[in-house]
Amino acid sequence: MLGWVSRLIPPAVTAAIVVVAGPAVLSAQITIEDDLGRHVVFSEPPCRIVSLIPAVTEIVFALRAERCLVGRSMYADHPAGVASVPDVGQAIGADVEKVLARRPDLVLLIAGTDNARTVELFERLGIASLVFRLNRLPGLRDTIERMGRVLDRENEADSLWNSIERQLDSVRQRTTNLRIPTVYYDIAYPPAITVGAGSYLDSLIVIAGGRNAFHGVSSPSPTVSLEAIVLRDPDIIVHPISRTWRGAIHPTKRPLWRGLRAVTSGHVREVDADLLHRLGPRIGEAARHLAEALHPELTGQRP
Repeated sequence: MLGWVSRLIPPAVTAAIVVVAGPAVLSAQITIEDDLGRHVVFSEPPCRIVSLIPAVTEIVFALRAERCLVGRSMYADHPAGVASVPDVGQAIGADVEKVLARRPDLVLLIAGTDNARTVELFERLGIASLVFRLNRLPGLRDTIERMGRVLDRENEADSLWNSIERQLDSVRQRTTNLRIPTVYYDIAYPPAITVGAGSYLDSLIVIAGGRNAFHGVSSPSPTVSLEAIVLRDPDIIVHPISRTWRGAIHPTKRPLWRGLRAVTSGHVREVDADLLHRLGPRIGEAARHLAEALHPELTGQRP
């Protein structure tokens, strides 16, 4: 069944897989545990990486290891240099033939039930892969540290995380003494999908000086009823807008939402979805952007 795929695996990659598994290189092995709990072993830092996670692609660039990238997801659009990395298509349900044509010694994949078959396929083919969830803010630090180890860029990883922490602390300090509004984060509609406590966006709302209206829901992205939204009657609705994909209908154009306080008071705030919806090196910038949306008086102030 996999004959057409196995023919695409070049001898050099096959040899690398055998060496990684061999007992003669134990002293030089690098072992990384991914977010599926799998222990992936390398005999040396990989030098041909296909990253199908835009946020992790950004991490590789931030660690100054972009020369190792030989393939990226079609959604990877930052930093500018990523345009020179070959596009291999979708982030979920990858085009395996395109990925294998790049002769990778490591593939980076996003976790999720809709990507499980792709993860299993790379396992069966003997292609090393690391799977990341990137749901919560602490997970970003873990991902940066693991990528630093696998790329032999541990000092750069420490510096990157320290820089992110400083940026987040700066936003916290700017919002400490401000009024805390209740915030509804408008992921999608219809149906109404927002963020719960399981999402890093919940943490980002707090850092930005807000209170998530659905913090009490553990799911990262729960579907909620209009009744539940009306009951909470948020002070602000945050409406993300993307340059690359069509978002939800604007809250002001939803007839049943016109009675919400945030709509009647003109407190629907638009934010950059392409920045906020990527848990990567720019998360400090995303926090500042969100803080200024929740607290317009901060706009233009020096941090």
